[in-house]
Amino acid sequence: MRLVLTAMPAFVRAALAIMFQYRGEMLLWAIWGVVYPAVAMAMWSAAIAGTEGGTEIRGFTQPDFAAYFIWTMVVGHLCTAWDVYELGYFVRSGGMSPKLLRPLLPVWESVAANLAYKVLTTVILAPIWIVVALLTRPHFEGGFADLALGGIATILGALLNFVWGYVLALSAFWFTRSEAVGQLWFGSQLFFGGRLAPLTILPPVVQWAAAFLPLKWIIWFPATVLLGRTGTREVVQGLIWQIVWLAAGVVAFRAVWSRGVRRYSAVGA
Repeated sequence: MRLVLTAMPAFVRAALAIMFQYRGEMLLWAIWGVVYPAVAMAMWSAAIAGTEGGTEIRGFTQPDFAAYFIWTMVVGHLCTAWDVYELGYFVRSGGMSPKLLRPLLPVWESVAANLAYKVLTTVILAPIWIVVALLTRPHFEGGFADLALGGIATILGALLNFVWGYVLALSAFWFTRSEAVGQLWFGSQLFFGGRLAPLTILPPVVQWAAAFLPLKWIIWFPATVLLGRTGTREVVQGLIWQIVWLAAGVVAFRAVWSRGVRRYSAVGA
């Protein structure tokens, strides 16, 4: 662990230097995290207008939807991870080979890049989030305790998304085109992770399926805690489930990594 702490600042500086070289691309990726929740917010606002009475859908009014999707903007950005999309390139091209020669696992370099991206882009996105909130007039119910617990849930959600995304990314050791796994992971988050809509207003079969996956604990759970719509007992249970899924992800990573490295053949080297 001392080696990790010593190397992490250098990894972060290197990641920041690369991101400044590709700042336009980084900006586009960051703004995309605003566009999708904004579209979903507009979609549900239109759905409310089309209901009888035009005031709410299963307890969610237009300001409630605005608050929920603003929190999904924030939580979704802070929990973002992309290794499930790009690790396959390093395996196919042989770029994984020099990473394996280092005394640290490549995953730590990915952790540093993830942190650097969030620090860099959050500074840009924070004013945009504020402008969206001013335009949509959301109804925030959460108090200080909800913000504190929601912050803890968001950190655990970020760790969950990174660890499980990395575990799925290791499929690149077995499959030539692993990007499809990334698309499946993101697409599943739309329905089972709360990106498309709050899980509580979706059909029971979707909620039932989400209960058996880690996806609901990545964005939906932190967002609802921050929203102030989750009781104390449910918050504690949710935090426990996040920790359980995180521990399972770490165990899965250790098992899959060791088998994947033995299989690695540096296709493009």
